[in-house]
Amino acid sequence: MTAGAPLLKTWLITGASSGIGFSVTNQLLQRGHKVVALVRSPHKLKALSDQYPTTLFVLKLDLRQSDKIAPAIHHAFQLAGGIDILLSCAGYALVGAAEELDDTAIRAHITTNLLAPIYLAKAVLPYFRKQKSGHILHISSEGGQITYPSASIYHASKWGAEGFFDALAKEVQNLGIQVTLIEPGRIKTEFDNNAVIIEPLLDDYRKTTVGTYLRLLTMGRFPMIGDPDKVAQMIIKITTDKNSPLRLILGSDSYKNIIRETEKRLQTAKLQQQSSKNTDMNFIDDD
Repeated sequence: MTAGAPLLKTWLITGASSGIGFSVTNQLLQRGHKVVALVRSPHKLKALSDQYPTTLFVLKLDLRQSDKIAPAIHHAFQLAGGIDILLSCAGYALVGAAEELDDTAIRAHITTNLLAPIYLAKAVLPYFRKQKSGHILHISSEGGQITYPSASIYHASKWGAEGFFDALAKEVQNLGIQVTLIEPGRIKTEFDNNAVIIEPLLDDYRKTTVGTYLRLLTMGRFPMIGDPDKVAQMIIKITTDKNSPLRLILGSDSYKNIIRETEKRLQTAKLQQQSSKNTDMNFIDDD
């Protein structure tokens, strides 16, 4: 490596066969980095594997099989000779009124979107802790800070992941390990096409916000303005920073929505400054 050239790293990426995960994988390989891709369908990466036979390692893993995650991580570290960065991209949207979602769909979604990223992080931590370095990145969403009707379980997974990785960052901050939540808005990928959509059966939901949201979604009223290749560039860039942000907002739509909702929550909280004291043990009600 020539003087001043960027340090080549090894990435472990889930969801590498499509969307943001694929864009990051492709760009990393073009720059000479190594990638271990954990995917359900390895054949989707065959062309890339043929092009980069010595720097792309493809392992089959269904993230819904939680007991297979730790062994897969162990295999990945052995295969690549070490991992510097974990990027957790795999996930999908479950859309429909909460009351009408069946238990199987809910469990499958939470297992993939929330439990799998937690187990992945837990599995890499012993290695990162031993090497006193490592960076864990998780693709969250503007949906980890805001909500839409008909996406309650999706938001549960994203808000849950936000809480987990926020706390995890505090646990490992003195161990040489960084954590970053990526919060994109609407990115032009196959995300909508891969969503599991449960159309409302009850009139109450067809006639209220759930039905309205689904109709607007079908009409294209929520345009995909984000470029996945530009998103990938930003994700790669922050891993070169000495102190990466805990949260990285990507997309003007995500920024606008997160700022609006954060300001509303802050305003509501401030209105309760006095009433919040009423439950303190030493509070005396003068009235």
